[in-house]
Amino acid sequence: MLISTDRNPEYSLYYLGAIILDILYKYKCIEIDLLFKSMNEKITKKLPIDYLYYSLDWLFLLDLIKLNGDKIELCLLKD
Repeated sequence: MLISTDRNPEYSLYYLGAIILDILYKYKCIEIDLLFKSMNEKITKKLPIDYLYYSLDWLFLLDLIKLNGDKIELCLLKD
């Protein structure tokens, strides 16, 4: 699922995670419906909602995002 050779690269978790991080660098904290809308504006194909959830799970496991109430928040990396 991380790297998919039989599917479009737009659905890989690396690519989708990078888009999510790019959006979060801009907003710092965003509601999930606005995040989903912003992601669909950045990619060429319509994103299924489950791919958004897989990507959020992956970023959460990497400790790059956290849930803040009903919003997704960027965890800033410390030196």
